[in-house]
Amino acid sequence: MAWLTACSAGAPRSVERPAPTSSGSARIPVATVTGPTNQGSFDAVHAAQVLAPSVGLVIVNEQAGAVSEGSGFVIASQDGTSYLLTNAHVIAGGRLVQVLMPDGQHFIAQVQGTDTLEDIAVLRVPGSLPVAQLADSTKVQVGQPVVAIGSPLGSQGFGSVTVGAISALHRTVNNVDGGAGESPESLADVLQTDAPINPGNSGGPLADGNGRVVGMNTAGTSNANSIGYAIPSRILQRIASALLRGQAPGHPYLGICYLAIADQLAIDPNVRGYGVYVELALPGTPAQQAGIRSGDVIERVDGVDLNNGQTLGGVLQLHDPGDTVTMTVLRGGTPITLSVTLGNRPANGGGTCPSRP
Repeated sequence: MAWLTACSAGAPRSVERPAPTSSGSARIPVATVTGPTNQGSFDAVHAAQVLAPSVGLVIVNEQAGAVSEGSGFVIASQDGTSYLLTNAHVIAGGRLVQVLMPDGQHFIAQVQGTDTLEDIAVLRVPGSLPVAQLADSTKVQVGQPVVAIGSPLGSQGFGSVTVGAISALHRTVNNVDGGAGESPESLADVLQTDAPINPGNSGGPLADGNGRVVGMNTAGTSNANSIGYAIPSRILQRIASALLRGQAPGHPYLGICYLAIADQLAIDPNVRGYGVYVELALPGTPAQQAGIRSGDVIERVDGVDLNNGQTLGGVLQLHDPGDTVTMTVLRGGTPITLSVTLGNRPANGGGTCPSRP
C-alpha cells in the first residue's frame, strides 16, 4: 500500500483534539444531500461560481508556535452563526483557529466537535455565511468530472480551483499520515479522484458541475501522480449532524476479520462466491450474535452486491449503530439470509484479528 500524506500545509502538529461541545444547536440542519449528481454537460466555471463563496481558508496557530493552513466549507447557518466542515487533522493541536472567507470576512472559530476516526471536524463562527449544498455521493459515477476547491499553497493558493474526474469509488485508504507525532489514519470508503489535491487542500470540497459537494478532500499520495481522496458527502452529513447536536458520532460495527474475495482466492482457489471472506467473527460482536461464521462469504448487504468495487465498509458506513441490515451469506455453497443489528465500534477497535504469514 502506498504511503499517503494528509493535505494540510505547515509544520507538524500535536495530537491534542478538542472534544465535542454542546451549543444549543440540536435543530441546525446540515445542507441537504440531493441527487443524482449531474451527468450532463460540465461547467467548471459555473461550479466554482456557485461553491467558492462557501469555501474558506482555515488558519491554525499551533501549540508549538507554528502556523498551518487548510480549507473548510460552510455546511449550515442559523441564527447568526455559521458552521464549517474541515478535516480533524487540520485543526489538531491548534490553540487558535481562524477562518478567512473569500469576501474578506474573517473570524476566530470555535471547535463545535471532531471525529478523528472519520477525520471530520465542525467549526463554529459568528455571522451568516453562504452554505454549500451536498450532492448524494452514492449517485457518483466513475469518470464523472469534478472540481476541487481549496488552498493548495496555503494563503498563496486561497480559492484555487482544480478539475479532474472520479477515478474510483469505495477505496479504503491506510497509512494516512496526519503529521509528525500523529497516529496514521485509516479511512474506509473514500472517493478517488485525479483532480490535483495538494498540501492545504485538506478540508476543502470536491464538487460536481452544479457546485454541489460530493466529498471533502482529505489526502493525496506522496509517491504517485493524480491520485487523491475525498470523504463522501453521505458520511459527512451523518457525522456532521451528530456533531452539530453536540453528540459523539456513532460508528457502525460488525465485528469480523475478513479478506476481499480476490485476496482469499490467492490462498484458496476453490473458494466460492464474491464479496468478502469471513476469517473470524469476533466473540460477543454483532456478527457472532447474528450467526456469521468463519468461512462464510458475505455477498450482499441490504440488496447491494459487494462486487464491481462496492465494499462492505462502503455499505455499512451509511448506517448508524443500532440499524439492522440484511446480509446474504454463502455458506458451503448455499446462500442464507441473516439479519445483523450493527453495534458501535469499541474504542479499542473491537478485537484482534489473526496474523497472516
